[in-house]
Amino acid sequence: MVKILINIFKLFIFTILLSCTTVKPIIGPDGTENQLVSCVSVEQCYIKAREVCMGNYKIINTSTDTSGSDGNTSTSIDLLVKCDK
Repeated sequence: MVKILINIFKLFIFTILLSCTTVKPIIGPDGTENQLVSCVSVEQCYIKAREVCMGNYKIINTSTDTSGSDGNTSTSIDLLVKCDK
Protein backbone atom coordinates (compact mmCIF):
# COMPACT_ATOMS: atom_id res chain seq x y z
CA MET A 1 0.00 0.00 0.00
CA VAL A 2 2.85 2.39 0.85
CA LYS A 3 4.51 1.74 -2.54
CA ILE A 4 1.25 2.58 -4.31
CA LEU A 5 0.95 5.85 -2.39
CA ILE A 6 4.56 6.75 -3.17
CA ASN A 7 4.01 6.07 -6.87
CA ILE A 8 0.83 8.16 -6.88
CA PHE A 9 2.71 10.99 -5.16
CA LYS A 10 5.54 10.77 -7.74
CA LEU A 11 3.01 10.89 -10.55
CA PHE A 12 1.33 13.92 -8.96
CA ILE A 13 4.65 15.77 -8.62
CA PHE A 14 5.63 14.84 -12.19
CA THR A 15 2.30 16.20 -13.47
CA ILE A 16 2.84 19.47 -11.61
CA LEU A 17 6.38 19.81 -12.95
CA LEU A 18 5.23 19.00 -16.45
CA SER A 19 2.89 21.97 -16.40
CA CYS A 20 5.59 24.41 -15.24
CA THR A 21 6.70 26.75 -18.00
CA THR A 22 8.18 30.17 -17.34
CA VAL A 23 9.05 33.09 -19.58
CA LYS A 24 11.52 35.83 -18.75
CA PRO A 25 12.30 38.77 -21.05
CA ILE A 26 16.06 39.32 -21.37
CA ILE A 27 18.39 41.34 -23.57
CA GLY A 28 19.80 39.09 -26.26
CA PRO A 29 23.26 38.94 -27.80
CA ASP A 30 22.35 41.60 -30.37
CA GLY A 31 21.05 44.06 -27.74
CA THR A 32 17.35 43.52 -28.48
CA GLU A 33 14.70 41.98 -26.24
CA ASN A 34 14.41 38.20 -26.36
CA GLN A 35 12.34 35.73 -24.38
CA LEU A 36 13.90 33.00 -22.25
CA VAL A 37 11.40 30.14 -22.13
CA SER A 38 12.08 27.47 -19.49
CA CYS A 39 10.16 24.19 -19.38
CA VAL A 40 10.48 20.44 -18.96
CA SER A 41 9.64 19.38 -22.52
CA VAL A 42 10.67 20.93 -25.80
CA GLU A 43 7.07 20.83 -27.08
CA GLN A 44 5.96 22.95 -24.11
CA CYS A 45 8.72 25.46 -24.89
CA TYR A 46 7.62 25.72 -28.52
CA ILE A 47 3.98 26.20 -27.55
CA LYS A 48 4.80 28.84 -24.94
CA ALA A 49 7.19 30.70 -27.29
CA ARG A 50 4.49 30.84 -29.96
CA GLU A 51 1.99 32.09 -27.37
CA VAL A 52 4.34 34.78 -25.97
CA CYS A 53 5.41 35.95 -29.43
CA MET A 54 1.84 35.86 -30.73
CA GLY A 55 2.97 33.82 -33.70
CA ASN A 56 6.34 33.26 -35.27
CA TYR A 57 9.72 33.46 -33.57
CA LYS A 58 13.36 32.60 -34.20
CA ILE A 59 15.32 30.32 -31.90
CA ILE A 60 18.50 32.09 -30.81
CA ASN A 61 19.88 29.42 -28.45
CA THR A 62 18.86 26.30 -26.53
CA SER A 63 20.20 24.44 -23.52
CA THR A 64 19.17 21.25 -21.77
CA ASP A 65 20.06 20.06 -18.28
CA THR A 66 19.30 16.56 -17.04
CA SER A 67 19.85 15.66 -13.40
CA GLY A 68 18.80 13.07 -10.86
CA SER A 69 19.71 9.85 -9.14
CA ASP A 70 18.32 6.46 -8.21
CA GLY A 71 16.48 6.13 -11.50
CA ASN A 72 14.63 9.44 -11.06
CA THR A 73 15.72 12.09 -13.51
CA SER A 74 14.43 15.51 -14.41
CA THR A 75 15.09 17.56 -17.50
CA SER A 76 15.10 21.32 -17.76
CA ILE A 77 15.06 23.05 -21.15
CA ASP A 78 15.82 26.71 -21.84
CA LEU A 79 14.87 28.17 -25.19
CA LEU A 80 16.03 31.69 -26.05
CA VAL A 81 13.76 33.10 -28.75
CA LYS A 82 13.34 36.38 -30.61
CA CYS A 83 9.81 37.23 -31.62
CA ASP A 84 9.17 38.07 -35.28
CA LYS A 85 7.48 41.40 -35.73
